[in-house]
Amino acid sequence: MNMERTYNGTSILDETPTGYHITIPVKKHLPVIIFLTLWLVGWLMAINFFGSSFGNDFHNIINGKLGFDSLFTMVWLVFGGAAGLFVIKTLVWYLIGQEIIMIDHQQISIARKNDVFFRPRIYDLTEAKRFHVKEEHLEFSFLGQRNDLSLFRNRGSIRFEYGLRTIKFANDMDQAEANHILETLRSSGYLTAANFD
Repeated sequence: MNMERTYNGTSILDETPTGYHITIPVKKHLPVIIFLTLWLVGWLMAINFFGSSFGNDFHNIINGKLGFDSLFTMVWLVFGGAAGLFVIKTLVWYLIGQEIIMIDHQQISIARKNDVFFRPRIYDLTEAKRFHVKEEHLEFSFLGQRNDLSLFRNRGSIRFEYGLRTIKFANDMDQAEANHILETLRSSGYLTAANFD
């Protein structure tokens, strides 16, 4: 019987002269990637179907002959296009996304590489309280259960309070690895006892 190898985590911690730089690759959830890929195939087929009739519908709209079919096609293309772009963004994130965390003695910044529209956020460490770990697993089902939307939510395992908000990062990280990161930052002095109160 083979013994399991020790899991050494996926994050990369680099101490620099000014602080810590932490790179956290997104966890690859194969069922999610397959589901989103199949959804996009269906979406492209629907775009092709509705797009082929768009020319006639657009001509009818210009001539003031706005029928239900033309209106439905226009609405579907707008909302269907937006949904497709959102799913493409999510799929790219699950394939090649990375969280980039930078911390020094004054602030912590959270950025997402390869996550379109995500704006890096910077937090004052003196206001960041109650750093802790809370593991939240992705609950995904092909059967259309209500928890399917959890794949679009931030399930950050490392959390802290910032005023009346809870900030999360380290999406889908195992609890032991998340604790290791917090302990490293605490022992190196970038997080103090005040950040855990």
